[in-house]
Amino acid sequence: MSASKKTAPSLYIRVDIPEKYINQFKEICSEVVVEPWEFGAPEPEPTVDLTKFDVLYTLGLHDNLNIIKKAPKIKWVHSDSAGVEAMLNEDIQNSDVIITNVKGCTSVPIAEHTIAMLSSLARGVPTMIRNQINKTWVEVPVKDLENATVGIIGYGDIGYEIAKRCKALGMTVIGCRRNPSKRNTEYEPADLIMGLDQVDDVLSRSDFVVLALPFTKDTSYFFNKERLNKMKKGSYVINVGRGNTIVDEDLIHSLSNGHIAGAALDVFEVEPLPKDHPFWKLENVMVSPHNAYNSSKHLDRVMELFLRNLKLFSDGKPLMNVVEKKLGY
Repeated sequence: MSASKKTAPSLYIRVDIPEKYINQFKEICSEVVVEPWEFGAPEPEPTVDLTKFDVLYTLGLHDNLNIIKKAPKIKWVHSDSAGVEAMLNEDIQNSDVIITNVKGCTSVPIAEHTIAMLSSLARGVPTMIRNQINKTWVEVPVKDLENATVGIIGYGDIGYEIAKRCKALGMTVIGCRRNPSKRNTEYEPADLIMGLDQVDDVLSRSDFVVLALPFTKDTSYFFNKERLNKMKKGSYVINVGRGNTIVDEDLIHSLSNGHIAGAALDVFEVEPLPKDHPFWKLENVMVSPHNAYNSSKHLDRVMELFLRNLKLFSDGKPLMNVVEKKLGY
């Protein structure tokens, strides 16, 4: 946004938000209306005149923004999720509507979740849990994390937080990103940063592969049979990025024939994961219900970011976390 005089925004919210935060929004906005769209439910019909609103707060994972046809004055749409794939249709990409998301609010909890999954796979925790249920006392094979190599495919904010924690465990860290020349100035935990065009080399070096890729046309089904075959025999894969990054059938085959020793998966192409999906039954797979982002501090982080942006919008100043609509993140 270019600088302009201070205005009081009008805000339409499609997410269920606690009253204490709504009251803070009202201190900045001329009007705030909340009509939640429950995740998984049919899209509700607005009960108010949308032509007066200039800010929309919604969930980018399932709102395709058809609602904007009824809200021609919308200048800014904020997504309550980091993922914004549902809303980036051609009309929105070609419009002047600004899209922001919660990038950064989830980086630390996702990194902590990743370390929990990585450690669990290395120490054979899934097998130990099954043995406990069956009252089976048997030694479980383990893998050392110290001096092991982790390849982080999608080395952005989340990847950076994962890398910091992996270095503390004595691991060698390889980051893999679209722009490998970009480095963190204060502290760079990665031992090596390579381009996405060198991903096969990263896979061949890594004992653990962490997928933290955003949703784009280039990352869809990125992790297929050919790339799985590039991984070290006996290595592990952890996906905390997007569900459609992996070709499920190809991963199932690699897990079943022993080429991949195990996987921890938090995101899936279809969510909730269907009850008859093979991932539920494979003994070398850990399934979590798209929960890596979760934190006792998550709501506070998200609300703090949105409030800061709301004040910036009111002051006519550039917003934080603006999504590159053509790139998808």
